[in-house]
Amino acid sequence: MGSASLRRDRRAIAILIAVNLVLRFAWISFMHPAQQADFAWYYARAVELAHNEGYNWMGHPTAYWPIGWPLFLSLIYRVTGPSVMVGLAVNVLLSTGIVCLIYVLTRVLFHDWRSAACAAMAYTLLPSQIVWNSVLGSEELFTLLLVLFFVLYVRGASDPPRFRWLAFAGAMMGLACDVRPIPLAFPAFLFMYEWWIAKPSGTSPFIRMGSRAARALVRVLWVTVFMLLAILPVTLRNRIAMGHFVLVSTNGGTNLWQGVHVNGGYWWSYDPYVNPLVQVTNEVAKNELGEHLAEQYILHHPWKTFLNGWIKIFDLYKNDVNANWYTFRVSVRFHPFLHAIDTCTTVAYWVLMVLSLLGIAYTWISRRDARRWAALLLTFVVYYTCFFFFFPAWDRFRYPLMPLFSVFAGPACLWLWNRYKHAIRPHG
Repeated sequence: MGSASLRRDRRAIAILIAVNLVLRFAWISFMHPAQQADFAWYYARAVELAHNEGYNWMGHPTAYWPIGWPLFLSLIYRVTGPSVMVGLAVNVLLSTGIVCLIYVLTRVLFHDWRSAACAAMAYTLLPSQIVWNSVLGSEELFTLLLVLFFVLYVRGASDPPRFRWLAFAGAMMGLACDVRPIPLAFPAFLFMYEWWIAKPSGTSPFIRMGSRAARALVRVLWVTVFMLLAILPVTLRNRIAMGHFVLVSTNGGTNLWQGVHVNGGYWWSYDPYVNPLVQVTNEVAKNELGEHLAEQYILHHPWKTFLNGWIKIFDLYKNDVNANWYTFRVSVRFHPFLHAIDTCTTVAYWVLMVLSLLGIAYTWISRRDARRWAALLLTFVVYYTCFFFFFPAWDRFRYPLMPLFSVFAGPACLWLWNRYKHAIRPHG
């Protein structure tokens, strides 16, 4: 990459940073509602951690929600003092970091600063990704670490592999799991991806297959080791504080039990005959019971579980309104406009998704050089989507995928612009 190209990239990133900081800080200065639900919970736990009171809930050590986000926030609060606005400012900085990483990732995949700028700007202007900055959710930190994983993995997994960068990538994935443990099983999908794209060596089919598997296994094991090392401190904390082996969190069983019941939206019952979990106070025992009940439900209702799974995936992708629930709906003055606001955010989301689908098709048809790394991003999209076949799903949980979809929207925007210029140019 030449010096002129580097200057252009730096200028583009500087503009993106400026636009995002102005846009997002203006937004949180306008919209900073009282924190509700798990956002209020995260804030309270972060304040307690900042005051050296431990990670507790109702007087007992907890791991119900992963410690990653409240711990990260507590480190900021040790310097600034507890404040919701400081937390929202942190979200702004994290979101701006995500935009910069989208630029870098798209630049690496498509070798074009214009595609990278379009991708980053598409994410910048997506309304819901701005609205989410008004609540203290774990989305921004998790997504930043996730996109950073892909940037580092692409750098490390090229031939020959650079294991230092793969180690950094694994550590970022581990830290992301400390915030949200959803990617814990992704190495299995990563192995299938690496096996699929590997260039076989040898003459015998068995040797060729073995060489592909060995190549994939070495890379994935290296990433997995460093992912687990980044998770280890959380696991040790849980073992010491709670007296049980808990890898990251204890809400997986409860969420799985909820998930197998839903055919859209949220499910919970306080009737102990319907939901035995309400009678259990120990969160480790509740997690184990939830896993057992969910497994039994799946075994006894396989067809219903299968149908509900597709409904949950539909719910994951159908609209983009959950951020509005915790912001605009909190204020009575916005109630007359809620339908219009939901429509606006959903239409903008589907514009980006159409561009993304067009970009995926364009990449596969016309950009052979970008297929390898495009397949990596799509492998994670498939893995992440499959996860919600069993767990509760709505648009909030799609948040971490939007930067990956934006990567494909970038070249689609550029392709459409070039087609438009060609169409209006005089011929003959």
